[in-house]
Amino acid sequence: MAFTGATAGIAAGAQTNDTVLDWALEATYKTPPTGNYQQGRFTAETLSRQETTARPLEINTVKEVSQSVVTQIAASGRISGALSTGTYDDFLAGVLGADFLSATLASTASLAVTLTKSNPSWQNLPTIETGVSGGFAEFDPYGGILSISDASLPRNATVSYDKIVNGMHTIILPSGELDNVFSGSDPFSLSTSGSVNSIYLVNGNVDKTYTIRKKILGKYLMYPGSVINQVQLTFAQGQFAQVEIDVIPANEVLSDADVASSVLVAPSGVVHNTVDNFLGVSIFGVVPAGCVTSASIILARSGSKVDYGNGHADGCGADLGQFQATGSISLYFRTWDQYQAALSGTQGRVVIKSVDNTGNGYAFVFINAALRNPQLQTDSVNKTYELKLDIEGNPGTYGNTFAIFRLAPAS
Repeated sequence: MAFTGATAGIAAGAQTNDTVLDWALEATYKTPPTGNYQQGRFTAETLSRQETTARPLEINTVKEVSQSVVTQIAASGRISGALSTGTYDDFLAGVLGADFLSATLASTASLAVTLTKSNPSWQNLPTIETGVSGGFAEFDPYGGILSISDASLPRNATVSYDKIVNGMHTIILPSGELDNVFSGSDPFSLSTSGSVNSIYLVNGNVDKTYTIRKKILGKYLMYPGSVINQVQLTFAQGQFAQVEIDVIPANEVLSDADVASSVLVAPSGVVHNTVDNFLGVSIFGVVPAGCVTSASIILARSGSKVDYGNGHADGCGADLGQFQATGSISLYFRTWDQYQAALSGTQGRVVIKSVDNTGNGYAFVFINAALRNPQLQTDSVNKTYELKLDIEGNPGTYGNTFAIFRLAPAS
């Protein structure tokens, strides 16, 4: 007869494949919430506890060191994963100190939205206009990404824009940005089913900490008061897009109790790859002539730390420091444009776009970046030159440094 069933006692110990990692935003620092927790996706994590001890240098006739005492309990670690749409939005919001905002302007008979490819009133630049002052007041005034949808358009269009002017009812776009959006009459008015949309996150001053949990053998290692110290995104040629999240918790606590009222299912978005999901880089409004071979973004809280005091060994508070955005890019060297821009100290917008196979994804935007440390190295024979550049994020005109815009699929 056939053998059926499973064999017991195979594993030497707890299996990493069985680990569940989830998190929730804290209403009060270092107080684990009791509501919904979001299950995450990850490839590795190094969250762990560190104890600092000290010994008094007492003199004794036995000639042995004195009993040690615990002076500080800390925790830290990194969560690594593959970038998929929606999976790490909580941590992106945490490091940027803000929340995702949603802005939509629907076209109606009384509030028509007009697209113009070359508007003579605005130095022949493309524009999006409404007839009502303040029509775009909910959109990011410092520039960003817009989704334009209309039944009469051949597809939904994703475009970038530079600024909103004229009483917040005129959007100025880079030259040529609307060329592929519509054909025929110019200007073009959206129908009453049309709309202009933007979902975005821009760095702010909202302090956020999280309780992160990992479930092992029916118990929970909990990391309350977790500050998102850094998020690094890496886009390397021929690889999946990688995410590395550095976390500074107040402590590590072992708990038998499941404090969550429920655990939300992990986002199911397809992992981004750099073969057909990488939508390229725009530097100061220009797409480089050479193919990009790698790009990275580092979003950090400079100076963030946990504060300690007497009466307990773990953290009693946190300082979230200041937001800082840096990055790097390597591309095949075909022109001197980007090299000369670095030498001349040019500053402006740098945009890196990545989506999944469904078309959902992100535009990562340095609002006012400078290119630093250009490198052209002759390091071997039979090799194409690559230009390597550091990206230094700086505050824009209105004080913001970095923004993330959600991209929607075309239809």
